[in-house]
Amino acid sequence: MSPLGTGTSSDGGPVAPDGSPVGLYRSFPPGREPALIHGAVPPGCAVLELGCGAGRITHALVDLGHPVVAVDQSADMLACVRGATPVHANIEELDLPQEFPAVVLASFLINTIVPGQREAFLATCRRHVADDGLVLVQRTSPDWAASLEPGQEHRSGDFLITITEARLDGGVLHAAQECRRKETTWTHSWTDVVYSDEDMEKLVASAGLSLDRWLDEEREWALLRPTQ
Repeated sequence: MSPLGTGTSSDGGPVAPDGSPVGLYRSFPPGREPALIHGAVPPGCAVLELGCGAGRITHALVDLGHPVVAVDQSADMLACVRGATPVHANIEELDLPQEFPAVVLASFLINTIVPGQREAFLATCRRHVADDGLVLVQRTSPDWAASLEPGQEHRSGDFLITITEARLDGGVLHAAQECRRKETTWTHSWTDVVYSDEDMEKLVASAGLSLDRWLDEEREWALLRPTQ
């Protein structure tokens, strides 16, 4: 997988190949994602989580009763994961022998700017989901991308997050943020291809999946089903 961004940490901690500071994602709160996923999939079903990072969502899903196979390309990230079955691999190259009732592709990975990578990510989802299973994909909301401006601040748990760059140019978002907690500061910049609803439907259809519904008002989380 090619780098998707850059990141630094004032504590000198490691940074994953995609630019995500490991220390940030090890300590960042899980947010709404675990509850949203848990509410959309069968109770206690096994979950294949693609791009699990340091386990921000993984740990909450395990606590909610889901066996999780957690996949990430970063050994430093996977070293933080507990209670799940870790798999060190690039998502696009993954080929496990089993299928899953639920596959999760979170963290806006679908918005990768690397040519061919989003199709490869979706092919991995389709390859590993059971014929009657579900695929949950988190995308960058077009409305959110359009509203993002430098200087915007919000809090998430103990973190103060400040947007330091936000530029939407021809459907591509160039953004950066500074995350501060107590005396530690992490920075992370990234580039996303922003998909309209219509683009998203076409993209998933080309992978043998169909958009069943959006799981949230922001239309950030899509629930997909296999079609072939």
